[in-house]
Amino acid sequence: MTAEEIVEKDREALYIGNTRTVEFDLPLPKKGVYGSDIRWISGHDRIITPDGKVTRPKFGMGTRTIKLTAVIKCGDAEAERSFDVRVLEEENRIRIAKVYPIQEKAPKGQTYYLPSVAVVVTEDGKTISHAVEWNNHGEAVYEKTGFVEEHGFISGTTVPVTAGIEVVETLDAETVNPAPTVRDCSDGRVYLTEGSPFYQAQEWFLEFLLQVNDDQMLYNFRDAAGLNKKGAPEMIGWDAPDSNLRGHTTGHYLSGLALCYRATGSPVIREKAEYMVHALRECQTALHEKMGCHKGFLSGYGEEQFDRLEQLVRYPEIWAPYYTLHKILAGLLDCYEFAGCDEALSIAGDLGDWVYERLSKVPHAQLNRMWSLYIAGEFGGMNDAMARLYIHTAKPEHLEAAKLFNNDRLFYPMAKNVDALDGLHANQHIPQMVGCMKIFEAGGETYYRDIARFFWEAVTGAHIYTIGGTGEGEMFHEAGTVAGLLTKNTAESCASYNMLKLTKELYQYQPSACYMDYYERTVFNHIAASCEHGATGASTYFMPLAPGFHKDFEDENSCCHGTGLESHFKYIDSIYYHDADSFYVNLFSPSVLEAAGITIRQTTSSADPGHISVEVQGNKSTVLKIRVPYWCGGSYQLEIDEAAVEAPSDEAGYIQIGYNGSGSMRAEIRFACRVNLERTPDDPHTASLTYGPYVLAALTDSVNFLELPFDREGALEQLVKVEGEISLQYQEIKFVPLSSICHEPYQVYFKTI
Repeated sequence: MTAEEIVEKDREALYIGNTRTVEFDLPLPKKGVYGSDIRWISGHDRIITPDGKVTRPKFGMGTRTIKLTAVIKCGDAEAERSFDVRVLEEENRIRIAKVYPIQEKAPKGQTYYLPSVAVVVTEDGKTISHAVEWNNHGEAVYEKTGFVEEHGFISGTTVPVTAGIEVVETLDAETVNPAPTVRDCSDGRVYLTEGSPFYQAQEWFLEFLLQVNDDQMLYNFRDAAGLNKKGAPEMIGWDAPDSNLRGHTTGHYLSGLALCYRATGSPVIREKAEYMVHALRECQTALHEKMGCHKGFLSGYGEEQFDRLEQLVRYPEIWAPYYTLHKILAGLLDCYEFAGCDEALSIAGDLGDWVYERLSKVPHAQLNRMWSLYIAGEFGGMNDAMARLYIHTAKPEHLEAAKLFNNDRLFYPMAKNVDALDGLHANQHIPQMVGCMKIFEAGGETYYRDIARFFWEAVTGAHIYTIGGTGEGEMFHEAGTVAGLLTKNTAESCASYNMLKLTKELYQYQPSACYMDYYERTVFNHIAASCEHGATGASTYFMPLAPGFHKDFEDENSCCHGTGLESHFKYIDSIYYHDADSFYVNLFSPSVLEAAGITIRQTTSSADPGHISVEVQGNKSTVLKIRVPYWCGGSYQLEIDEAAVEAPSDEAGYIQIGYNGSGSMRAEIRFACRVNLERTPDDPHTASLTYGPYVLAALTDSVNFLELPFDREGALEQLVKVEGEISLQYQEIKFVPLSSICHEPYQVYFKTI
């Protein structure tokens, strides 16, 4: 037989067993019956590896259909055969040891909704939120004050649940004045100057955005609206014409353009934003008038996915329609706020009306079931976008719509100050907390602020890696587990993008250095490390923290590719804040702030991250507040105009320096820049190495953890600083900032002996 005949016969003979109800590993042959070599490609290698190992989706995530492709080769002849493999989700094996008491208050004479979840502790010690089936279906009207009990059981079990309800005459939300304590410097201008990896990344992504075909970004919208696609090529990856998430990257692109214009002032970028916005208005109009969609709707497909979500259809039959909608709505608001595209607010307002008109008709219990669905019910930061929209429009319906995204599965345990994050999809839930803070900003309800604050404390206190990222395989896991979760699928970039947004929101109400310590850690060591070196527009999805792996950069319009279009124009965020009397210097990056009456110019040393210079000029007096970073251990030296000064930090963690509003003043700060081991909470012998704000990675292709004698007295002193670099050498091993690595294999964590 010829090579072509051998390949074709092996293709026809290929059999891998039952593919409709897969629960166990699959026998994937490497050799064909007639002698071909067979290589396998998995559409989702965290569920089916190319070797056939099957990991069933956990209960609640839904049965998944994965495409397996066999590449059959003999000599120069090659063919493919694909199989759709349906992997069953795991059975509900929950064994409950404890149910947290449910004690609530309800207003007399008004409809009251019981929590749709309870916080439970499983027999293996996991604390999670789990659905409850109430005997009264979770809804009641109480006509008398006093105490009542409601009964139900944990869904999928026979475990009983009792809720104690205190019925009171009235129950109003607690509110405060939501005016921020400090504000970012968006009323002035902040820009980066040369001499940092942040500036370089910004320039790479500016160059990339200038190359993007706007009509391609509009392809799916014009197609859905029945408009001329102007000969543009189709979108790819998650935005391909047959993808149920199509349109989401266009939303990120809008945000990227707006943020790029804010950061660089490029007039060409603003022209692109204006073109996109005007074209989307044409699509919005045509979707209603030509395609019969409800007024105000805008997406890269019709309304069918939203209909099916209300029928509780699960992923992957539908794919997060409100997540996609959020990217579009957020992109429009960014274009209005940062690029001055007035038409964008009009489009967003009509889209917000569509959201309210739709969701206000959906029963409360059904909304909670929708938002608890894995992936299908993911809504990104729709509550954030709707609250932002309300701040601009003052339409009560827009704020009410923001609250229709309240999600008991996340919100209820946070309100009880219980970390029940284990098993939740990290980036599905972090943006919801950003939205809580925006609802607080819009109306002052302390409930939303308090749950967001507890969430941040829970995540940063027990769920982050040394680089600031969180989640393994996109999921939160048991609190305090790090060493046990060092894989190639760690630290999704989207999650860090959203944790930074949440940190900013919290900081403006409580300007404490601890928020900016986390912010710095994550920007310097995850976000700056996530972009490919060059104008490719590619970013990492995961940041591998298993030994010997390398970064994979994606340009196929995944979620993290989308946030990457934004993140590298946000390095100016949070460098500077101000209140009525002060300017805060939070992040140490070469940059300039030009505000009314004040200019602040900051320079840093490329080889000594502890050496900071801040020059102030202006015609009004102010106080300069400079953050004392956690990594200096409180040790620093300060000079004002070359004279040594004693300046202890305040309770919030800032050095305070007065400026009299005349001439210029230069502050030189030398923070102690120490080598430090950061040990994992679950294994003190697993650690990472830091130098000042930087997490250093060992350049090595070893897939086994390096074993280094850093537990021995004086061992860290054997690390030699590389002249002119932020790098350290230990014998033959070189440690460099993770952001300086592109394609080389590395280790962030190692074993200490």
